[in-house]
Amino acid sequence: MMKSAMMWGVSLAFMATTVQAQSLDEAKKAIDAEQYAKARGVLETLVQSKPNAGENYFYLGLVYIHNAHLDSALAVFNKGLEADPKTSLNAVGQGIVSLYKGDANAANTKFVEVSQSLKRRDYLELYHIGRAYVDAPTPDYQKAVEYLEQAKAKDKDSDPMIPLAMGDAYFGLKNNSMAYKSYRDATMLDNTLTRAKVQMAVIVRGSHAWQEAIDGLQKIASEVPDYAPTYRELAETYHAWAQTATTVEDYNARNKQAVEFYKQYMDKTDYSVDSRIRYADFLVFAGDYTELQVQARELAELEDVNPKVLRYLGYSAYENGEFQESKSALDRLFSRMEADRIIPRDYLHLGMADLKLAATDQALFDEGISHLKKAVAADSSIADDLHDVGMELFTNKQYANAAKVFEIAASTPTSRNYIYDNFYLGFAGYYAVATTPLDQRGEAHQQLLQEADSALGVVIDKAPTTQDAYLFRARVNNLLDDNENPQGLAVPYFEKYIEVVKEKGDAEVQKAKNNFIEIYNNLAAINAKNGEYQKARNYLTETLKLDPENAYAKQTMAYLEQASTTTSAQDTSAQ
Repeated sequence: MMKSAMMWGVSLAFMATTVQAQSLDEAKKAIDAEQYAKARGVLETLVQSKPNAGENYFYLGLVYIHNAHLDSALAVFNKGLEADPKTSLNAVGQGIVSLYKGDANAANTKFVEVSQSLKRRDYLELYHIGRAYVDAPTPDYQKAVEYLEQAKAKDKDSDPMIPLAMGDAYFGLKNNSMAYKSYRDATMLDNTLTRAKVQMAVIVRGSHAWQEAIDGLQKIASEVPDYAPTYRELAETYHAWAQTATTVEDYNARNKQAVEFYKQYMDKTDYSVDSRIRYADFLVFAGDYTELQVQARELAELEDVNPKVLRYLGYSAYENGEFQESKSALDRLFSRMEADRIIPRDYLHLGMADLKLAATDQALFDEGISHLKKAVAADSSIADDLHDVGMELFTNKQYANAAKVFEIAASTPTSRNYIYDNFYLGFAGYYAVATTPLDQRGEAHQQLLQEADSALGVVIDKAPTTQDAYLFRARVNNLLDDNENPQGLAVPYFEKYIEVVKEKGDAEVQKAKNNFIEIYNNLAAINAKNGEYQKARNYLTETLKLDPENAYAKQTMAYLEQASTTTSAQDTSAQ
């Protein structure tokens, strides 16, 4: 699920009766209500009107952090420190930027430095450090609790935002009882603190009491209809509930309701570019690619829009069958976004778009395969998505290309389709060669057969009763063998197939009758070519038991009788 929005709170310790404090309070309330465009406007005005007040810079920086503009946030914090060196909140902000950029050591150094410089009653810095550890891309909930406990010990005014943040930290630690207690403590300190009530409903959702959670959230929405986060949590609750649906109808209905609530959330916040991008984030999770494509197309027309929009346009266009639009958007994404912000699924969708567009362009197809390999190398779970891609190619009898897709997934042991992908890699490799005329086969076909043999070996090792794995491994080895002077590479697999099927009973033998005939005839041919005529006749006899009119068996049996007679006559003459 989408990570809940950051909840930088309003501290009661800084509420005053001056116009400045009231305006800052207005900005903090807008942040809590996730009205970030409004908060930014208020704070930018405050920074201009009171350029020496460091606190204004700090909260403006938090707005930038929420919207993932980390460099802008750092610039604001730096300006805040220059304008008001005595306000250490902006130094905390510098540490938060380091934390969000993944440099935990730099963040910790900055946080420790700030903590050691605080006066006896200074707790707000400790609160925001704890809040940052809760909301960071890689949270450290235990460290958050430690800082929040320090803040609580120094807070003499019982700021309800501290137990609210404690609740979030304990919720992250999966300690729901302590989380619930903390949220309840926050509401006892301030009964108007809607966020805490919403979070208690979220705890109920965590126990999969979906309807109870929905009822609780809808009650909150009826009491405080303009509080936007309630609608976001309703959206996320319906989406989470959809994941448990047992029918397509229920899944679609719940996700549709989720999107409707998210639209209400948007109505209660703002339609800024950043807000619409968050909406697009949710549409990805909800799988509403029709609405996502509409939003992404509109956003993509804006100048200097976040390149992330191109990602969503590429994803949604692919899912809606607009493969050229998908490729164009993703090509633009790769040209505009920093390399370290490219994610594995960008490679996945670009690779799949290339495969769809390749038709007879083998170079484009192979470029798509390269992208898919990069995707799986970066995130092995993506291998789960490749089975259907390979099956579509296999069904369309594009066996060699199907094998290239299955090979990626079949090389990923953690894939949930690992055995199936190896199975179909074996199938695809066999059919790719078997359907190619002898005079057109080359080294690439030999390599395909080797890969098919290894893949079927994996299936046999992991699922030894999979009879068709033995049959196709035998067929593959038949193709690998010397046709004129066979070494019998297929023999052990043909024999094992017979053994496995017979162990399953007569009914299974009857269903496999045609395969048995194929096997007996192949074993007869191998033995005949090696001069083992009696063994060959024995196998042909087994064929004729199953199919007395089998033309190959009858003709070969006659040939062997003649060959045996000729050999005997020659032996007698020699004596």
